[in-house]
Order: sequence, then structure tokens, then C-alpha cells
Amino acid sequence: MNKKILVLGLGQNNFLSFLYSALKKHDPSYTITVPFYNEITKDSEHDTWMYDNKNVFFNNSLISIVSASLYCMFSKHFYQTFFFILLVESKMGKALHFCYKQIMAKSFFDRNHNFKNYDTFHFHFMQYSYLRELFLVPKDKKIVCSFWGSDLLRTHDILNFYFVKKALNRANVITCQSQELKEIILSKFGRNLTDKIQIALFPTYEKIYDLMDLNYNNNEAINVFKSNFSYSDDKINVLIGHSGSRANNHLKIINSLAHLKNKSKIHLIINLNYAITEDEKTIYKKELNDALKKLNCSYVILEKFFVNEELAISRLASDIFIHTPISDALSGTMLELLYASNSVITGSWLPYKTYRKAKLNYHEIFDFLELSEKLDSIIDNFSEEKEIASKNKPFIKNYFSNDHIIKNWSQILN
Repeated sequence: MNKKILVLGLGQNNFLSFLYSALKKHDPSYTITVPFYNEITKDSEHDTWMYDNKNVFFNNSLISIVSASLYCMFSKHFYQTFFFILLVESKMGKALHFCYKQIMAKSFFDRNHNFKNYDTFHFHFMQYSYLRELFLVPKDKKIVCSFWGSDLLRTHDILNFYFVKKALNRANVITCQSQELKEIILSKFGRNLTDKIQIALFPTYEKIYDLMDLNYNNNEAINVFKSNFSYSDDKINVLIGHSGSRANNHLKIINSLAHLKNKSKIHLIINLNYAITEDEKTIYKKELNDALKKLNCSYVILEKFFVNEELAISRLASDIFIHTPISDALSGTMLELLYASNSVITGSWLPYKTYRKAKLNYHEIFDFLELSEKLDSIIDNFSEEKEIASKNKPFIKNYFSNDHIIKNWSQILN
């Protein structure tokens, strides 16, 4: 059976590589083409051995652009979307931008014969700008749409709702990572989608887990890392958030720790490693520094994107992880830190029943007002908390095994 997959939508390779490398290892007969993959930073580069992009034509020709323009002139979807943006959103510039992008997308498809020899078209990240090509997929092909989390939980504009709803109705399969997210999809986009939705966890980055195992008791390597990146060697290292996005609620967390009794025992770490532009970072760092100086705790603000062994050791070098973002699907960072025996504090508003089902031990707060008391309690009973946290490893190995996860994906994509 032919197993050719074209991957479109958000092409963030640090995310995609875990899924498709595991899929290729599970079944080498898959052909996986990801024309527009990209890396977050140069430091985040991943192997792309699992991708077969050599036969893709990227350059548009005059003939393909003219042909694409004529196609769009007779496309119902093209006119519906153009007039929706123009009349409902009242944005002429955005409507014209849509026209240009849709013509370029169709030209790309034309140059590649509409990818007719592919069986499955897998779209990642359900947001308007990543779904233009979905309406160009030949009618007899399978379309899989995968929500990542923030695309469902943090996008609310009317065009995105209109466009994503059309895409989901066109799709054959819709994936999300938990039952709670499935319910949000149904309540937001319609219960007629029930039979299309499948729960599919994304594979873990197994290399990081192997490297954590390798360095778990490597105190020398951990101490060198702490020295190199200004972690504390005599205080409890508390990691706040997992990226530079304001959605991590760094400032709310810092301000909520004003009444913490154990300030002298902790060292705060904030890593603005990605999900923030350089201009935004300059402004945000000043806000964070101002708030942290008022808190009067030792701290470090980093900008390093850790990869491979550094990433694994960074997990082992921290002790407590405070993860209370506005929204989330299932956090890979949180799972890695639980595996590294960190005590984790997270928000009860996050859809983490899957972690409870996996029997993982962590703490929840219902409101930021509870954070100081919760953190003080962990610090006051730190040895016992560390022992409890260390019991998460076997549960993670069992429940989040890539062998089990990838079989589910293989059935979805085949």
C-alpha cells in the first residue's frame, strides 16, 4: 500500500521531527514530505533524514501563476473568503493579502501536479494562515488536521473561526491531545465533528529521556552546567515557565511570590529562549528585572535554547517547575521535568487529566493567590517532595511510550 504523506501547516521542525522520525522508525515504507519545515533557532536544528523533499518544486513559474489566478477566479472558496474579510472584517489590505497568498499556494500546487500521488495531507496547527492549501487538496485524498493547543485555546478572531470551521468540516480526521480538548473543539466548532476527532498524543523526544537517564547521577556534569548558566549550587532552583511568551504568566508568578517565606532558599530561573521577538524581549526583560528586584530573590534570566545533552542536564539542574500558563494542551516540558524528579506546580485550569490518568504526582493551584503557600510547603518538606517526585519516572516510561503512541498515529495517517 502506498503511504505518502504531505505535511503542511506550521512546519516547526523541533515539533514535527519527533512525530515523523518515530513514524519512519515504526514503518520505513512511509514517504513523508514536509516542504516548509523550519527551525526555531539555529541552536534547535534537528535531523531531517525522515523527510523526502527532493522532488518538490518550490519556484513558481509565470504559467503556474497565471493558471492559479484563473483557477481562483472561478473558486467559490476564494470569493467567499475574500468577501468575508472585506465585508465582515472590513479589511481591504487583508483581503488583498489573502488573494495573493491563495494564488501563490495554488501556483505551488500546480507546479507539483497537485500532489496527486500523495495519499494523506496532514495539516498542523489549526490557524487561518496555515490552512490555505487545505482547500486545494484533491477531493479523493485523506485530510488530517492536528490541533497543537494554543491554536485552539488562544485564537478567538472571527476570520480564524470561520476558516478553521470550514477546514474541519472538509477534514477526514481531526486530532487533539486530550478528552478536554476534544470537548472544546466540539463546543466551539460543532458537535457534528464528533466522529472525526481522535485523541492522539504526540511522541516524546526520546533522546532527551535517554540523556537524562545517562546523566541522572552525574553530579559533575550537573554542577558544571549550573556554573555555566548561573544556576545556584546551594539554593533550590525554581524554573518559571518554558519559553519567552507572556502567556507563561511569568510576571503573575513573580508578583504572587511577594509573601513567600522562603525567599532566601530559592533561586529563580526564567528562560526567554523562544516564542518572543528580539524587540519584545528587550521590553519584557526590563519588566521582569524590575519585578524580580522588588521580589528580592536571587535569579537569572537566560536566552539560551538548550538542545540535546544541555537540555537534558538543564532538566536535572532544576528542582521545582512553576508552570501556570494561560492555556496549554499537554506540556512536553512539564513531562520532561517530572521525569527529572522536579516538583511541579501547575494550574488546575489546564486540561491535564491525561497526566492524572498516567498516575503522575504534581501540585495544582486554583488561583495565583495560593502560589506562595504551595511553594513554601514544598520547600519546607523538600526531601519528602523530592522522593515523591522521583516516583514519576516509571509511570512516564509506561504511559508515554512512543511505541504505543506511534501505532495510533500510523492508523490515523495510513
